[in-house]
Amino acid sequence: MQINYTKTKKLKTYIIFLLLILIYLCSFNILNWINNSPQEIIPSNRTLGFDHIYVLHLDYRKDRREIMDKQFSYFNLDVEYFEAVSKYDKILNKLTNANSKMTVGQRACYVSHYLIYQTIIEEGFNNALILEDDIDFETNITDIMADIYQNLPEPWDTLHIGHCYETIGQPVGNSSFPNKLYQSMEPQCTHAYAVSNSGAHKLLKLIDPIKPVGPVDYEISLIVKSKKIISYSIHPQPIIQSKENTPSEVSFPTTFQFSLTNSTMNLLGLIDKSQYPSQ
Repeated sequence: MQINYTKTKKLKTYIIFLLLILIYLCSFNILNWINNSPQEIIPSNRTLGFDHIYVLHLDYRKDRREIMDKQFSYFNLDVEYFEAVSKYDKILNKLTNANSKMTVGQRACYVSHYLIYQTIIEEGFNNALILEDDIDFETNITDIMADIYQNLPEPWDTLHIGHCYETIGQPVGNSSFPNKLYQSMEPQCTHAYAVSNSGAHKLLKLIDPIKPVGPVDYEISLIVKSKKIISYSIHPQPIIQSKENTPSEVSFPTTFQFSLTNSTMNLLGLIDKSQYPSQ
């Protein structure tokens, strides 16, 4: 009887051992499948977590379109090119005040962003990312934005992913990336920022192309500073205006440069390194 009991106990132990191995193998295969599943199955990854991506673009700037298309293809992003108002557009004087102190390029830029806010509302988007067509991304921008979204409070009106001359406000959330979320102070530049539906409504009430205070980015910075909208900024910025030789349609070029840790344009060979020996 003792021998049979011992054999039975060994058999049970052996069976339990086999079951544990089977459970481990099944768990490993499931995790491996999840980790290797293509990102494309998650629609929000194709729009960096936003409902939509608009890219402000002038049709005659084929040089910029080519560079942007290569970057969007690399990230597998779905974007819509939004026809910007040109400084050569005859209708510009009907949409803005020709006697304002802004340059004609700044007036065209102002109206273009204003029209996008209207479109966000008309299309019923909860939010949209607005990009200009002269930008460069961190190579891990998809992961950065997924992390930011986990820390982004609700509600929000604007999220400044790229900006100029912005000081760092109070930290928000607990990001695991170097690019962290902060309360906005007075961000300038409009090359990469998101606007919620509520933010679009507020901005349309607070800015006016006929009676502008100044360029659209300056006016938004004043609105943010006055706390009339709920705004957040990312530091360091993971999307910057490109250093490449694509002349601005809005203002004179500046020597004030921003940089990325890992430039997508550099990775894709879109930067002329002879112009930037430090790259």
